[in-house]
Amino acid sequence: MNNLEILLNLLIHPNYALRRKDKSWGLAIVVVIMATWSSVVSDYLMRGTSLNYTVFILSVILTITVVLFSVFVGVSLWHFISESFKGKGKTSELFLCICFSLLPYIFLAPMALVAKSLNVTFLWVLFQLFILVWVIVLQIDSIKTVYGLSGSQAVLTYFIPFAVLSFMLVFILVIAGIFVTLVASKMFMLL
Repeated sequence: MNNLEILLNLLIHPNYALRRKDKSWGLAIVVVIMATWSSVVSDYLMRGTSLNYTVFILSVILTITVVLFSVFVGVSLWHFISESFKGKGKTSELFLCICFSLLPYIFLAPMALVAKSLNVTFLWVLFQLFILVWVIVLQIDSIKTVYGLSGSQAVLTYFIPFAVLSFMLVFILVIAGIFVTLVASKMFMLL
C-alpha cells in the first residue's frame, strides 16, 4: 500500500510525495517503464501502423534506455547547477524524484485510445502538451524540493541545460552551413 500511496500522492499532492523519504528505487524504475510503454503505445495507436511485436519491443527497450540515460545526464547537470546556487541535496534523491515525475505519461495510452475512437487527433496533441507541462512542473518542483532552492533558482536550474544545448545546436548548424557554403562555392569555381 505504501508504493500505491506514493504514486497517488504524486498525482494529487506532488509536494507531499516528493518530500517523502521512503521512495524506492524499484518503484521509480517501474514508473519509468510504465510511462515509456504508455508513450510508445500511444504513438503506435495514433499513427495507426501495423504492429510488429519485435520492433515494438525493441522500440520500448530502446526508449527506456534513452529515457534512463537522459534522466541520469539531466540529474547530473541539475545537481551541478543547483550546487552553484548553494543548494544542498543528493543526486540519488533527485534521480528518484525525476523518475517519479514521469508518472503522468502513463495517461498517454488511454488518452490515445479515446482520441482514436473519437477520431480527434487534435485532442491527443493538446493532452500531450498538458502532460508535458505537468511533467516539467513536477521536475522543477523536484529540484526545488531536493535542493531547497527558491522557485526562480529551480526554474533557472531546470532550463539552463536546455538553453546551452540549444545554443550549441544552433552554433553547430551555423558552422555546418558555412562549411557547406564554402565547399559549394569552391566546387562551383572549379566548374
